[in-house]
Amino acid sequence: MAETLPRSGKQRKEDVSVSEESKKKPKREKRRRENVEEENSLRVTEESAEPEKKKYKKNKTGFPDPQDDPALSEQASKALLYAFYQFRKPSKWKFSKARQNWLIRNFWSDTIPDTYLVLTTQYLSNVKGGVREKLIQDCQSILSPPAPDKPTSSETTPATQSVTVPVEVERNELKLVRARALLDALEKADTAPAVPE
Repeated sequence: MAETLPRSGKQRKEDVSVSEESKKKPKREKRRRENVEEENSLRVTEESAEPEKKKYKKNKTGFPDPQDDPALSEQASKALLYAFYQFRKPSKWKFSKARQNWLIRNFWSDTIPDTYLVLTTQYLSNVKGGVREKLIQDCQSILSPPAPDKPTSSETTPATQSVTVPVEVERNELKLVRARALLDALEKADTAPAVPE
C-alpha cells in the first residue's frame, strides 16, 4: 500500500494557485454571461419599443374584407371572415361546421348585409352533400308562388295588418333576391367543369 506523504510547502502553493485559477474562470464566464444577457435585454427592449409593422397584403379576391367593418356583430364578423379566408388564404383555411351553419341560418335575414351577399353566395355555392340539396330546395320553395291564404275575419284587423305588411314585404323581397342569387350560383357551380385540386 502506498502511503500518502505530507505535502511540502511548494506543493501546497501549487494546489492553492490551481484552485484560485479555477475560481477565477467561473467569474470571467459569469461576467461574460451577464454582458450577453444585458445586450440581449437591450435588444429586446429596443424591439419591443418599436413594434414591427405588419405587412399588409392587398385583397385580390374582389370581396369586401369583413375585418374592416365595425358595423358587423361579433358572430357575423367571425362567420364572414371564415368565408372570406376560403378565397383569400385557401391554404390556411379550415372547415368549420358551426360557421357554415351560421351563414346558412342567417343568409335569409338582414344579419348579413347586402355588401357581403356576393361573398356569402360564392361560399355557399361551393358547399356539398345534403346541405347543397337543402339549399336548392329552400331557394325553390321561396321562389315558387305561395298558395293564397284565406284569412279569417277574427285573425287580423285592418289596423294591425297595415303595420305588419310592409315589414313582411321587405323580408319577402330580401328572401326572393337572395334565393334567386343563391340558386343561380348553385346552378352555375353545377355546370362548371370540375377544377382539379
